[in-house]
Amino acid sequence: MSEQFRFDQYDALIFDMDGTLVDSMPLHLDAWEVTSSEFGLPFDRAQLNEYGGIPTRKTVSMLAAQHGLDIDVDAFTHRKTALYLENIDKALVFPPMWELVKRWHGKVPMGIGTGSSREHARRILKNTGLDAYISVLVSADDIHNHKPHPDTFLKVAELLGANPANCLVFEDTQIGIQAGKAGGMATLLATEGALQRV
Repeated sequence: MSEQFRFDQYDALIFDMDGTLVDSMPLHLDAWEVTSSEFGLPFDRAQLNEYGGIPTRKTVSMLAAQHGLDIDVDAFTHRKTALYLENIDKALVFPPMWELVKRWHGKVPMGIGTGSSREHARRILKNTGLDAYISVLVSADDIHNHKPHPDTFLKVAELLGANPANCLVFEDTQIGIQAGKAGGMATLLATEGALQRV
């Protein structure tokens, strides 16, 4: 899968988590679907998938404004999060991504930049065993300007002591790719473990 890519030429490999390393987006989207129905918010699975990387609270506010709806953002976020947490332990690492992480562990520094909260991200990393391979984590709680701003990935590069211009970002959404490029980084689209230059 990754033979065509020379990952050792980079200062660091930086991964998004949900939908890139871990097959957790369906869990998020299922929680979104139920909550949207309960709060009267139109639900578009494909659109919400593309908003992966933006914290729930910000996404609800954006969607409510788009649809001209007055929604209790706190209540919505609380409910969606509760539904997601009921299933969070079902999240698994995409096998090709596991292979990639294990192969380059100890050879190229690696970090994660996610739109998830630190608590949820740490739980997934611990549960899947990824925490033994990737110690640098930047979550939604650590950044003010979330994706598509580059701050998340720039912070990961800083923590890894890497030059952003020589980092490679793995992402599953255009918003995430945009964030990587805005940080001056090389980007790869990672869809269920399949990699593609963008």
